[in-house]
Amino acid sequence: MTGGVCPFKLTKELFYHTVLTGVILLLVMTQGILLDVYILNDDHTAIVNYFWLIPDFLLIFAFVAAMSSGYRSCKYERALKENMKNDLGRGTGRVPTFTKIFGQHPLPFLVWMAYSCLMVTKVGIIFKSEIPNKISPDDALSPQLLQVILALTCVIFAVLVEGQTIKEPNSDRGRYIKSLSHGTSLEILDSVTFISLLIQSESNFVLPVHLENAIIAFSCLNFIFPGIALIKLSRSNYGRSAVCLFSSIAYKLCHLWIINFTYLVIRVYLWAGISLSVSPFIVKNIFLLFSNMTSVWVDIKQLRAVIANYFDKRRRVYIEAEASGGASLNAGNSSSDWTTVSDKFEEIDLKHNV
Repeated sequence: MTGGVCPFKLTKELFYHTVLTGVILLLVMTQGILLDVYILNDDHTAIVNYFWLIPDFLLIFAFVAAMSSGYRSCKYERALKENMKNDLGRGTGRVPTFTKIFGQHPLPFLVWMAYSCLMVTKVGIIFKSEIPNKISPDDALSPQLLQVILALTCVIFAVLVEGQTIKEPNSDRGRYIKSLSHGTSLEILDSVTFISLLIQSESNFVLPVHLENAIIAFSCLNFIFPGIALIKLSRSNYGRSAVCLFSSIAYKLCHLWIINFTYLVIRVYLWAGISLSVSPFIVKNIFLLFSNMTSVWVDIKQLRAVIANYFDKRRRVYIEAEASGGASLNAGNSSSDWTTVSDKFEEIDLKHNV
């Protein structure tokens, strides 16, 4: 503060992002510390278990940076709208390779990967150590509380996405981001329900070791996969431009085969094979199998059309170059026509509109 003047202007947008940042930090700290308590409660004599608090502390700064980046992006977008500019920050020159891969907002993805990898490590330790089966449902640190703590992940993801962009009410862009965020959160809840099969007080059954390992592995993968959704949003500039078909297909295929198909097979086996009660999420697995297969097929057809169109343009440019002066392939590569087509393909980047 200089001369009694506030160095920043408190706006509704700043207040909203401050509240979102406070909520996400509270959730991340609560989840991280309580997972640490479960590990320490099982073996408080091991000094190494206390070191889990260090990455939890560092994650606070990572999430603050991600939410600050989202606020700056929203502020810039608001300024562009007020100035009635059509350019939303996409440069006219060549896009750096890092931006091509991770999009214009890579920080939320990087933070999520750090957060999810840390959480997955803790979940693996907790369930491989049989901690949920060593505690009573009547304890303060009950298995039910553990499920609630893991379910906080879906709220953390939704708040992280909410803080990255301005969404106009009832707009196609707002509905797209909302549907992707809610769909990913539902997948996370499915993972929490899936891994609860290992809690004996819930299932009343001791599963074989290989089946336990499979359930832990596929559940943990679904905590990491929201990072693909963040790349998908980043590459589309959070709905302000077209969605990359590659990231869209990869995201849907991961949830189609690695998550929903695998969860369905294991649940059917537990239900029909050993008469174990399974979650109603089995209906969700069946529904999303057919839904994702239809959606992926549409995306693949669009991808084939884009690729065919690109190579058709290349062929026509080459034929025109040969007809105009018998130019060689190398000469064609340096021609202005060739460069134009190549640049257009890089700009399309195999995208289609949302």
